[in-house]
Amino acid sequence: MDQSQLHNLLKRQIKKYLPESLIDENQSLQSFILAIHQSYVNYDKDADLFEQSMRLNDIEFHNIYSKIKNEFEKNKVIQSKLIEVIKQLNTSKEIVPFDEDEDFSSLFAILHDEIEFKKKYAEELFAAKLNAEKANEAKSDFLSIMSHEIRTPLNAIIGLAYILEKETDISSIKENIEILKNSAKNLHNLLNDILDFNKIEAGKIALEKTPFNYKDLVNEIVRSLDHKAHENLNTLKVSIADDFVTNVIGDPLRLSQIITNLVSNAIKFTKNGTIEIKIDKVTQSDTHLKFKTQIIDNGIGIDLNKFQSIFEKFTQADSKTSREYGGTGLGLVITKMLLRLFESDIELESELGVGSNFHFTLSLHLFHKENETINTPVSNTSGEKMLTGLKILLVEDNLINIKIAEKILNQWQVELDVAHNGQIGVDMHNAKNYDVILMDLSMPIMDGYEATAIIRLSNSEIPIIALTASTSYLSLDKAMQLGVTECVTKPFIPKELNIKLSKYHEMSKHRIKS
Repeated sequence: MDQSQLHNLLKRQIKKYLPESLIDENQSLQSFILAIHQSYVNYDKDADLFEQSMRLNDIEFHNIYSKIKNEFEKNKVIQSKLIEVIKQLNTSKEIVPFDEDEDFSSLFAILHDEIEFKKKYAEELFAAKLNAEKANEAKSDFLSIMSHEIRTPLNAIIGLAYILEKETDISSIKENIEILKNSAKNLHNLLNDILDFNKIEAGKIALEKTPFNYKDLVNEIVRSLDHKAHENLNTLKVSIADDFVTNVIGDPLRLSQIITNLVSNAIKFTKNGTIEIKIDKVTQSDTHLKFKTQIIDNGIGIDLNKFQSIFEKFTQADSKTSREYGGTGLGLVITKMLLRLFESDIELESELGVGSNFHFTLSLHLFHKENETINTPVSNTSGEKMLTGLKILLVEDNLINIKIAEKILNQWQVELDVAHNGQIGVDMHNAKNYDVILMDLSMPIMDGYEATAIIRLSNSEIPIIALTASTSYLSLDKAMQLGVTECVTKPFIPKELNIKLSKYHEMSKHRIKS
């Protein structure tokens, strides 16, 4: 038998425990040694595959990694047993007669099964590697699309800022400001999509439980998107069943995000058509309302084979979609993930060239307090609530941010004081009673983290809303642990801040009454 072709580890074991003459004289022993040699070779292949899989840093390999780790432990045991078998063939280290009639069939069967198992496992690992490479390719395409989508409005903002410096005609300036505002809004929406996607995946989004009017919410969304619909010569239509009860308790901000995503999607893929938002009651009890919301369009439709892919991250139904219609492919993914927080799911019916129907079913608590108004206070022209008399302390060091916040908050008729760092904020809090503190986290002298911790030593009740440009989970978690009530990320959408402050405005009015 030519031992030079055998695995090095096996050759050392044979040399140590088995005389060469014994091997040459026994054909069965030679067959057994060859089977062991093949097991060692397969073991080395597994090690190579394992090393290759470790270089792929995608999260999808987490489960594969765990399986490989367990398999390696198993391989160590197998290796030990194989060496022990060789030792038992010649425990006295002397030439031991080999009985050719000895039955090794069960041992060969075990070795054969292990070899077949490793072969199958290697095939599975190779398939997982191909899937990971495909996922990485999808991510690369997504980043390319994202870069284009971000740079397009950013180019408009930079260019128009330059033009505005040169313009003198008032009508032209107004037109440029409108374009500038829309470009900034598009850029902000893109960044929000990315941040929301990361937050939801990390489990950092919790749903609010706020009384609101679902009908008013839908109508407000339609009003805000009406101009966008007209650009594609579309008509927006709302159909609400007569028996639908509109006052519910939930998270209006996230529901608005879900409906806005779906309606915007329908507008984008429909030209000279109709988009209908249809709401029907499913069941109703004393405490809950179950209802169905449908967004129906007569646009381009979706291929049946692409249904699942449009709800997967980093993908669109067709690569041509991003080039022709724009978008990042995250909208539907975020919508699906948000609906899961509501213990619901997105459903789709569609036909190419005919249109699509995205729909979902929700079960929300009913709101029965007839004496209290929901979503219907005195408001400004933007549909935002007036917060007359709400005493707010703004703790912020950036003069531009202060000026912007003052102009926005003053539109809501709040009573506003400003502190230019955390130390001044603590002193002003100690000297005067406020309803809400808006706290920047990054400031000189004393930052928002330390200021919040000091305020919480004497006041555990006052709402502290962190206004921060940081999106780091560690920063936000640290703020929450020190006593921040909730966080609003800069640049903030005024309407979203208005919704949050409205809760505390109602609470302050109740305190005054009591």
